[in-house]
Amino acid sequence: MLKEQEKQLLQYGKHIEFGRYKNLITQPLTTFWDDEGFPGFKRRRTQRKAWIFFGIYSKDFYVGMAIVDAGMVSTAFTYFYVPSENLFIEDKTTLPLGFKNNFDPSLTDDWSLGKYSIRTTHQMMSLNYKGKYKLEITAHLLDNGVSIVAPSEGNRPFNFTYKDLPIPIQCKIDYRGKVYEIEGAYGAIDFTKGYPPRQTEWNWSSAIGKTESGKSIAFNIVNKFNSNMENILWLDKERILLSDAKFTYGPDLKNDIWRIETNDSILKMRLQPLGARQENLNAAIMKSVFIQPFGEYTGTITVNGVKENFTAWGVAEEHLAVW
Repeated sequence: MLKEQEKQLLQYGKHIEFGRYKNLITQPLTTFWDDEGFPGFKRRRTQRKAWIFFGIYSKDFYVGMAIVDAGMVSTAFTYFYVPSENLFIEDKTTLPLGFKNNFDPSLTDDWSLGKYSIRTTHQMMSLNYKGKYKLEITAHLLDNGVSIVAPSEGNRPFNFTYKDLPIPIQCKIDYRGKVYEIEGAYGAIDFTKGYPPRQTEWNWSSAIGKTESGKSIAFNIVNKFNSNMENILWLDKERILLSDAKFTYGPDLKNDIWRIETNDSILKMRLQPLGARQENLNAAIMKSVFIQPFGEYTGTITVNGVKENFTAWGVAEEHLAVW
């Protein structure tokens, strides 16, 4: 079950209880743990990671943007894909020590790295990028998400993440003088901050769509990360907690069908990729190898004995990080 909402991670000199909490923990401050360690090797730089990823998923557009503070290295990326034109454009940046030592952010703080910025005012999040193209996203935050405080490994205290979807958005993309206006679509947010294992692996799935009876459906599914505690289904905005999940896919991750199902049999689906974003970063202090296909999901949900077909659009991911 979902625990009642908490305002902060730190209570009585330790982090709050592991579990899943209603809505956003608004003060996920980690300075208490960040300061541990020797000068130059404190958790802030050597262990703590924080990021915001925002994705827009629809049959007509796929858009992604992220800013990542990985301690010693900071990265940001963006991409968009227009299926009708088979147009895929992306950009990324990597900077050493991109954020200051005292950067201890919440979801609603200002995040800025080079050409990328994320700012939130009065439940309105603005995401902007100016580089190969111009991207402007306005997201209407609903605070209908789930905060997860999960155990980590290797004497690392915890990992925190917040997931919320579907989020109403407006989006404008200007590429080489052609303007794409995205209206009536929805987005997904992933805000993560904490101390994941030195070597971190996951499979991940996130999508938004409709059931055959017209209900809105969205989900966030993960395996091999955060004790699989972030497996959640949103059905007409009702949050339903899911069991562990199984991911099955072939060697060609950009083209082969992905099959995903939860052990409780609530969710069974397949993803037909239309394309993918991938990265192979292997620096001296950090390794990040992932592929994130995007495309159309089809499947079934079974809730309270009622089985329905659904169609959704979203992403999946295979990721290995050493950080």
